Amino acid sequence: MTEKIVLIGAGSAMFTQGVVSDLIRSGMECELALVDIDPVALETAYRLSARMIAARRASIPLSATIERKEVLPGATVVITTIGVGGRRAWEQDVFISRKFGLYYAVGDTTGPGGTSRALRMIPPMVAVARDVLDLAPEALFFNYANPMAPICRAVRLATGANVIGLCTGTFDTWHYLARALGEPPEALSFSAGGINHLTWFYNIRSHGQDVMPKLRGIAIQRLDALAETLRAGQIPHCGSPFDSSMDFPFSWQCLLWFDAYPAPQDRHITEFFSQFFRTGEYYGKTLGVDEFSFEAQLQTGTRFTQKCAEMRNLLIH
Repeated sequence: MTEKIVLIGAGSAMFTQGVVSDLIRSGMECELALVDIDPVALETAYRLSARMIAARRASIPLSATIERKEVLPGATVVITTIGVGGRRAWEQDVFISRKFGLYYAVGDTTGPGGTSRALRMIPPMVAVARDVLDLAPEALFFNYANPMAPICRAVRLATGANVIGLCTGTFDTWHYLARALGEPPEALSFSAGGINHLTWFYNIRSHGQDVMPKLRGIAIQRLDALAETLRAGQIPHCGSPFDSSMDFPFSWQCLLWFDAYPAPQDRHITEFFSQFFRTGEYYGKTLGVDEFSFEAQLQTGTRFTQKCAEMRNLLIH
């Protein structure tokens, strides 16, 4: 069976490239329709995707349109990754909150920022869901847009659509815990429950053996080392899963408090515990300013958009 995949919000070129790359590697029989209301972003995503498909000689018929109703009929999979307002709206969620003493690294799930984003995102997502039910009622319907839980709950309540929210956070945390334990990811088994951006890993086992005591020992060691660093008047670099023994200290603290480890770790979960970060202070730094810098995230996104525009121009010529 040939799958017909419709990607709504394809102007997010980074996400679209990831989807196309995965489809090429999978070797599955499919056609892919890209949808975005921004014709320039859509053309960029289309040209880059076409180039990737041609380079690997993959058999993936590709199309692009600004009208989702044109391609939804016959769809077997619908994926949404829309971002209403783009980076300019997102930065207001964070900067306005910061003005009133609320510091977030992302600001897309809870608090004033998450509420603002939900108010922007839910109406168009409900409209998309109604079109999916009308034109592709049998399609699998996946949503990657945030705030994940409010969007999916609202869509289900408003339309009854069987939308499923997906995020890489749980996958990333699984691999992170495997590295912390010195184990290959496939050696771990675990149970996890919660909502997007606050999913709790518990009953974690390696080769069938309970490793929660070992993880608690790792948490104590890392938090003790962090405390010693702070007592010495040094400011640590937290938040890196690669080059710091004190990475994600709040997540390790949560493990000791709740006997479960939260995904996807400090950058996101701190939004749910703002009572601990009332002034933005985060282990000697300021949350979202000089640790998990929001401004740096914006700059990275801007650079990627500029690179995509340059690549688009090259492809046109």
